[in-house]
Amino acid sequence: MLPTRFSDYCSMIPLLNEVTEWSLLRKWALSEVYRVKLATGETRIMKWGGSEMAGEAEIYRDLVHPLQIKAPRIVEFVRRKDSAVMIMEDAGDKNLEQQPQPAHFLEASRELARLRMRATANLEWRLPKKVVDTYSVSMESFLELHDDLLKSNPLAEANVLFKLKKVFPHHLDRLYRMVPSSIVHHDYHAKNLLIQDNGIMPIDWSIAYLSPHLGDLYCLITEAYAWSNLSREEMVAAFLEVTDVPLDHLIWQLRIGGLCWLIKTLRWLVYGGTAIIPGSETWIPDLLKDAENLYQELV
Repeated sequence: MLPTRFSDYCSMIPLLNEVTEWSLLRKWALSEVYRVKLATGETRIMKWGGSEMAGEAEIYRDLVHPLQIKAPRIVEFVRRKDSAVMIMEDAGDKNLEQQPQPAHFLEASRELARLRMRATANLEWRLPKKVVDTYSVSMESFLELHDDLLKSNPLAEANVLFKLKKVFPHHLDRLYRMVPSSIVHHDYHAKNLLIQDNGIMPIDWSIAYLSPHLGDLYCLITEAYAWSNLSREEMVAAFLEVTDVPLDHLIWQLRIGGLCWLIKTLRWLVYGGTAIIPGSETWIPDLLKDAENLYQELV
């Protein structure tokens, strides 16, 4: 049976009428994802996105594919006023959350290093300035996000945010001066990392942007420990197999990247995200605790 979200698109996407089976993969207020089977026996991934989630195909078109990032191929895309449907190749049915073996997490760390190096190398000559400007998140933007948190009702009294006010700007300035910009997935978690015969493929680039920070590795390390008991040292070592960043500098980048990721994620949650993802308000105390830990490592 055709899901309600897709019914308005039947006249614009004839392939919808060839679907014989719908299997729900995710259903949120602004996102629905299905694996579908066609009359030919082939499978595809179909995604409906509303509001800010409707622009994922543009991110693939403008950033992911031009930067030569390993990602699923888009078969078709149609956007209406306030929503969009994207049809993608079915790149695999197993992710790291389903198969959290240490070897997969270590390869995900190497793949992250590869895609960041590739993005940095291709950014200047493959992306028009307009695209770079559109998707770049500046140092000033992160400082504004931090200020927004201090003005928000839920976090106005969060002590760690006041403490970060004294140290975060200095480290952020250093990061933006010393580290070249790259692509940030911002949801580089086990559920979005497909296991393939030739390695790991990141999917769901719906909130990707350009910045030098290394929040993706910070998130991956956290999950690798939780799922597979891999240490930060093991995950960092895998990352360093691909890149030649000095170890002490990479650890510093991890701390700043973790703070960038936490601040951006907290800002999204307290200004509407908790209404989009049911139960996500329970994430906030743990995210603040993580920010406190990173602050203690910095000072």
